[in-house]
Amino acid sequence: MKKVCKYSLSAAILVFVLSQSVYFEDLKVVREQRRREAFNAAEYAGDLWLNELPSVLDEAVDVKELIELFNTNMGQAIERYGKTPGVSRVYAYLLKGEGTILSIDRDGLKVSVKEPQTNPDVVIETGSYIPGNAVRDASGLIDVSKFSDTMKFNEIGSEINKIIVRDVIRPLPDKKPTVGGTIKFFGATQVAQDAAEENLLQLVRVVPIRLELE
Repeated sequence: MKKVCKYSLSAAILVFVLSQSVYFEDLKVVREQRRREAFNAAEYAGDLWLNELPSVLDEAVDVKELIELFNTNMGQAIERYGKTPGVSRVYAYLLKGEGTILSIDRDGLKVSVKEPQTNPDVVIETGSYIPGNAVRDASGLIDVSKFSDTMKFNEIGSEINKIIVRDVIRPLPDKKPTVGGTIKFFGATQVAQDAAEENLLQLVRVVPIRLELE
């Protein structure tokens, strides 16, 4: 009789432990699901733009140095300044510079940053749609491994680009940029590792983060 009671008690304890384990596992799944549902890419991007991105702008490389490396030693450009969230031959760079506006058109502001400032070196994008993820990746602030799927990661990049259009590009005409005027900028660019080798690096396309006209 004692053995029966002992086995019954052991079985009851085992059932209890197993039931609790299943319960906590289910709770973990529920919490993860709620966390995914609560994720808001626009809020995440807005917080990054306002509270985190300004802190890394001091790390931006001068655009003249970057262009020189692109054309003479792409490997050094990548090693010193390039960022990519995964395995890729396209690298993002955080940059800053100052130059003379040579033309203003749909393509953006074509700017010369090198003397004698007669030919454009960069084009600052000013369209209503920003492709790619230059600012997201160049910032180095987001770890793709922290996201359960790449869709959320891509949504953040898209939302950052929307902020740039809304807060940086759309207000630009009110500042009245003019040909011959001076512009200071912080921005980001994405350049393929073999761009210089394939002669694709004609103008460095800059996604603006901050623009200042003089």
